[in-house]
Amino acid sequence: MVASFSTVQPVGRTASHQLGRIGVFICECGDKVAGVLDVEFLAESARRLPGTIYAGHAPYWCSADGRERLQETIRAERLERIVVAGCSPRTHRRLFQETAAEAGVDRALVGLVNIREGCAWPHRGEAGAATTRAQAQIGMEVVHVAELTPRPRAEVHITPAVLVIGGGLAGMTACLELADAGVPVTLVERAPTLGGTAAPDTRDLTDAVQTHPGISVKLNTHVANVDGSVGSYLVTTTNHKMRNTSTPRGGKRTQHGPFGAIIVATGVPDQETNELAKLLRLPQDAQGYLPECRIRLRPGTYVERGVYVCGSAHYPCDAAETQFQAYSAASRALRHLRRVKMTAQAPVAQVNAEKCNGCGDCLTVCPFAAVTLEERLEGLSLSVIDPLLCTGCGNCVSVCPVGAVTVAGWADSQLEAQMRLALGEALPQAASSQSPVLIFACEWSGYAAAELAGAQKLSYPSSVRMIRLDCSGRLQPGLILKAFEMGAAGVLVLGCEPKVCHYERGNERAAAAYQQAEAITGLLGLPSTRLQIAWTPPDDGPAFAELVTRFVEGVEEVGAGK
Repeated sequence: MVASFSTVQPVGRTASHQLGRIGVFICECGDKVAGVLDVEFLAESARRLPGTIYAGHAPYWCSADGRERLQETIRAERLERIVVAGCSPRTHRRLFQETAAEAGVDRALVGLVNIREGCAWPHRGEAGAATTRAQAQIGMEVVHVAELTPRPRAEVHITPAVLVIGGGLAGMTACLELADAGVPVTLVERAPTLGGTAAPDTRDLTDAVQTHPGISVKLNTHVANVDGSVGSYLVTTTNHKMRNTSTPRGGKRTQHGPFGAIIVATGVPDQETNELAKLLRLPQDAQGYLPECRIRLRPGTYVERGVYVCGSAHYPCDAAETQFQAYSAASRALRHLRRVKMTAQAPVAQVNAEKCNGCGDCLTVCPFAAVTLEERLEGLSLSVIDPLLCTGCGNCVSVCPVGAVTVAGWADSQLEAQMRLALGEALPQAASSQSPVLIFACEWSGYAAAELAGAQKLSYPSSVRMIRLDCSGRLQPGLILKAFEMGAAGVLVLGCEPKVCHYERGNERAAAAYQQAEAITGLLGLPSTRLQIAWTPPDDGPAFAELVTRFVEGVEEVGAGK
């Protein structure tokens, strides 16, 4: 499918090709931060970082007075990007993005670093070490923000029309539900009559569908192709007299649409289901059914595609369950259409066409079907990213064999810049006898558990430095090895537990990267205790604190560099 969308230019100033004018705003959070950390030292240290024009601290930057002062500083210092060091990005990211945007800074150029739950509270018994860690974490966020660039946001208007594929009990029920709500519906059925396997018992339903002015019925029709993207799907069908109902051959080709949503209600899986799964990029289980996606585990940047499955195409079910699923699919489609338009908020993966060799590895690992392969005249296919569907997880980056894919803010060079700061390079650092331990933490598991442990004021070693990843699947063996080359005492990778990854199988790819790095470090003679991967529940602060403490103790026992 070929994406079709408009772009919305970034709000605020256009970032220069230099580091940009960066402001660092350190929140004292009353005495919750300032009572442990030396905030004046942190501000002074931040002022020395490349690109930093302003660094200061205030009691509460999140208060009305604090936000007004922040905006005044942005305007007075002509800041192009900012870093706020205080409490959790989960609770305050949107607030500071909106505050900065009102003063002319693009939302994408606002970084937050948690030095309250991340440094002050878990290390409150060792103020000096806690300040040192906060200094490093602030510096890491500054170099991260310094490399970001605003980008046009993809925006699409959702066409208020629905295509339903399959004229059995599920399909007809969904059609009527939508049509009665005033939505134009096109029903495509491959058989010469409606009703499917339940035809004798659905005569009243069939009559209602065929006579409804809001439903256009296409019999003897197969879906041959699907183009377009979120909000605007174009569907090509073939129409013919059917003899072999499992394989379409010939017939008149007609294009329909655009449609803002598609409902698949084809019944028990067969060849048609397999073909639709490919056209619509839907996952199939071992029996060919189209399983339900775990919506509750989707990241916040996930954009609803508007493709839904109901009835026996989903899994074997009786008539009552079939109708229930049809009502549910119709309700979800209706809610999707009522959004009117959608805007992508995530950083989008980008493909360097000159490097791409068309291998398709990125397509196989993308959890949200955002990648397609397009043929080129020179023979090699080109990976194309749909900016509306891409969530910026970076899994495609980790598997690209030629380095053709990058994600804004999470390129290898940008992660390595954070690693250098984390491990003490290019940072005016307070004295410390401990070599840092580097943690690569998934946003949804390890990082969340770290924040919870801090909120519960659980202690763990202050020698750790944490790099937040949208998904642990972004990791590559080279990054882990690079961390040791830069002097990390140990490397700990924290990902989601099995079967609960927000990006489907990102944790499995993290495990593969870890295994490759483990094999290489073993050949180099590094003790196995210096490298570990763990699946971390986000709601278990004590387990996180214990895990990190044991890992650091194991690293210290063998001694870094031995």
